[in-house]
Amino acid sequence: MVNDEEMRSGNILNLFLKFALPTVVGVVTAGIQGIIDGFFIGNAIGSQGLAGVTLAYPAYMIIIALGVIIGIGASSLTALNLGKGNLRGALDIVHNAFSLCLLTGAVITVAGLIFCETSINILGANGTALAFAGEYLRIIFIGSIFMILTIALDPLVRNDGRPRLCMNIMVAGVLVNLVLDYLFVMRMGMGMSGAAFATIISFALPAVLLMYYLFGSKAKLRLQLKALKFKLGTQLKILRAGLPSFVMQFSLALVLFAHNYTLLRYGSELAVSAYGIIGYAFSIFYMLFEGIALGVQPIISFNYGAGYYERVSKTLKLTMLSCIFIGIFGFVLIYLFPERVVQIFSQDDSELLKVTLQGMKFFMFSLLVEGIVLLTAIYYQSINRVRAALFINLGKIFIVLFPLLFILPIFFGLDGVWSASPATEYIMTLVVLVMLSKEFKFLRRHSSKPENKRPVSIKQPSVSTKQSSPVNSHSEKTDFEENSRFVNFKLAEKKETS
Repeated sequence: MVNDEEMRSGNILNLFLKFALPTVVGVVTAGIQGIIDGFFIGNAIGSQGLAGVTLAYPAYMIIIALGVIIGIGASSLTALNLGKGNLRGALDIVHNAFSLCLLTGAVITVAGLIFCETSINILGANGTALAFAGEYLRIIFIGSIFMILTIALDPLVRNDGRPRLCMNIMVAGVLVNLVLDYLFVMRMGMGMSGAAFATIISFALPAVLLMYYLFGSKAKLRLQLKALKFKLGTQLKILRAGLPSFVMQFSLALVLFAHNYTLLRYGSELAVSAYGIIGYAFSIFYMLFEGIALGVQPIISFNYGAGYYERVSKTLKLTMLSCIFIGIFGFVLIYLFPERVVQIFSQDDSELLKVTLQGMKFFMFSLLVEGIVLLTAIYYQSINRVRAALFINLGKIFIVLFPLLFILPIFFGLDGVWSASPATEYIMTLVVLVMLSKEFKFLRRHSSKPENKRPVSIKQPSVSTKQSSPVNSHSEKTDFEENSRFVNFKLAEKKETS
């Protein structure tokens, strides 16, 4: 378990390894659930099944996004409060985040079941692929509460200093999914329903284990049933802090939706199946980027909140180098063995192989720069620079990608669809490099000032049998933007607007 003293004075590389590696494993194992479904569906049902799960995936990603906005928002605020020694404020955040998970899960289940088929019909899909997508999604919506709890509680347990525990729990979920997918889809012939049931059960197990830890006596950020409340102000802060990550995840769902639409318009259901295979293959590297960036979030948030800007700068540089290395590795791997990657999901369909390879030769160039764009957005969110993070995520999708996705196919047909995403990544890379250049200047300028390095001590809430739980009591000290004793984040806001 990583303590506060190690967070503010420990070796950066050691902290990076302690947080980033387990988080990468956790993110990959959580995200790989859909890839496992694609593997078994592609080999057991074929291209129609792949088209069905690809059409369903935008809705799947929206559920993930709802878990992310709560989990990342709460974990960012929790780390900032712990960095300032405000345990009371951190506990308040965690309890409201858990309540918000329960409410969100109930709402998404009801809404999902009502609008399930409508969301797929918008794409213009029909026949077998549409039926497969609906069959898969109905079960996913029923179990969405477990998906939201797992995604939201995982970063909170990491912020409690237990990244390795999170990794082990997520790995257990993936192993369950592998076994159940094989049994339900390959052996019992349950098809799309079997894959969906396997996914939900594999999310339910981590959700239960994460709750068991947070409600247990070993957790510093311990949950208590009597302290659970719906405090609108606190929950709005959580949603605001997590909004950039939600936008990032939600925008992925929109990107999938838009790609499915343009692929059906300029290609066919075979092109949708090909896009599904490309998405599965490249999502592994996206999850590696995301896992590294999310892994260092507690380090960055804690040290930024404590005023140790030099440590923030070192962590950011190390993370950037890691993302660049992974991108180069992924590019070389796809370039050398494209057929073998495709054949993981489909072995006997030569037409599908041909279409997939055509799209893959465009997409592989995005691997070289995608990690830097993603890391920059998560960095700004980690230091509560929500507007900068939103600018990256929203600008990438709505200002750059969507226009390219609908303009390029007019001139280049299906190749225009394939090339829109890589072109977007390179345009956004130029933008974030300018932003990072200014950010590093800010960190260097303030890291040299000794007054920024403030001693941090955890303020334990007082215990009294005559008063309600400290988590329930209102305290102005829970709002870090108004606490003059600690780092004033208006410095960062001032820089952002300059």
